[in-house]
Amino acid sequence: MQGITSTRLGDIYVRREADIVKVRERVRRLAREMGFDSTTQIKVTTAVSELTRNIYEYARSGAITLSLATRGAAAAGLMITARDDGPGIDEAKLRSIVRGTYRSTSGLGVGLIGTRRLMDDFDIQSKEGEGTRVSVVKWLPPQEAEEARGRADYLRDFLNTEEDDSALEELARQNRDLVQVLGELEEKREQMERLNARLEESNRELNQANAQLREVSAMKEEFLALTTHDLRSPLTVISGVINFFTSGRLGDMTPEQKNMVAMMERNTQNLIELVNDLLDASKLESGTMRLDLSTIELRGLIGELRQQMQPLAAEKEIALEVDVPEELPTLRADRAKLRRVLVNLVSNALKFTPRGGRVGLSAAPEGPQVRVSVSDTGVGIPEDDLRDIFDKYAQARSRATRSEKGTGLGLYITRQLVELHGGKISVQSEVGKGSTFSFTIPTAGGAGC
Repeated sequence: MQGITSTRLGDIYVRREADIVKVRERVRRLAREMGFDSTTQIKVTTAVSELTRNIYEYARSGAITLSLATRGAAAAGLMITARDDGPGIDEAKLRSIVRGTYRSTSGLGVGLIGTRRLMDDFDIQSKEGEGTRVSVVKWLPPQEAEEARGRADYLRDFLNTEEDDSALEELARQNRDLVQVLGELEEKREQMERLNARLEESNRELNQANAQLREVSAMKEEFLALTTHDLRSPLTVISGVINFFTSGRLGDMTPEQKNMVAMMERNTQNLIELVNDLLDASKLESGTMRLDLSTIELRGLIGELRQQMQPLAAEKEIALEVDVPEELPTLRADRAKLRRVLVNLVSNALKFTPRGGRVGLSAAPEGPQVRVSVSDTGVGIPEDDLRDIFDKYAQARSRATRSEKGTGLGLYITRQLVELHGGKISVQSEVGKGSTFSFTIPTAGGAGC
């Protein structure tokens, strides 16, 4: 055993069955004298009984060596070494015994496995025809260990002091030990029953709390859906009135009036987008969002999107680049919702890319799907924020984007819509160098939803 130094206290030879009782009694007395508590004494004597029984049953003779083990400057304990010149154990069987997987009708291996569990350190060496050597150690608590380190001579003398104990007396001690162990087991069983009762009560309370949370969550989602639906109607009316003003049917407006109407239009559009985000998030959360699937020409959809986004890109002097091959397969998707995904990703890229930067939109076949990527040369996303980027309200929690306006639902909705189509979305980003959002959508001939 590495790092362990031992001082021999004595040897007990095993030549007959009665020696098993002798070894057990000597070790029991020594363990008690060294300061082990009663439960540990039982563990040690049980372990040495198994080792001694193995010597007698499988080798007919051998010896038990008892030593004071030390490790480092403080640790001390009892080392028991069982050695014999028996038939030994072949390598494969030995590995199986050490792993605890060996099965034998004779019991070989069972005692060794039990001994290993009872003691703190365990080492076995054996070869066919050369016998077996097993060493185990049980370490003392710190205070008892400090006392034992200076008592090697006394312990050696104590071990060699004979006590005229009969086998009947040893059996009586074993019975007392057994009664003590059974008493401890009963106490632990009662403790387990009390713990299980408390656990069951806690589980009941948790189940009640979870049921209440589910009820509150359902009420919240219902309230949110009703509220956003009721908000959308007056916003639509307001937007119509603003369009009436900008149409010129009420005559020309002064520059100041135009600025005011433009401000009203921007804020109304922001409110409409916010309400739409909340309503879509509510539908996705409740599972009521449905897809209207059809065959989509992605190249045409991206062309429309580029035309819509070009004024915003030009205003920030951002190059909006599109790379979509002509022979791109058609998709099986909900056109409006796919457009929503693209708008969310491209508008985000434009929002977080500084003046003079670049935003790229590309698509390419990938097996039974098409992979669409939106890249930018923007501010990038910190690594700590990447793992939560598609969660609800992630923008509100992100230090990099906290100053930007929005619900923080855009990327959450985007991921949900992509996954609703049977695709997947991912992101790669580096702070100061930009980000690339990439998602897949099934082709019309591929395996979709």
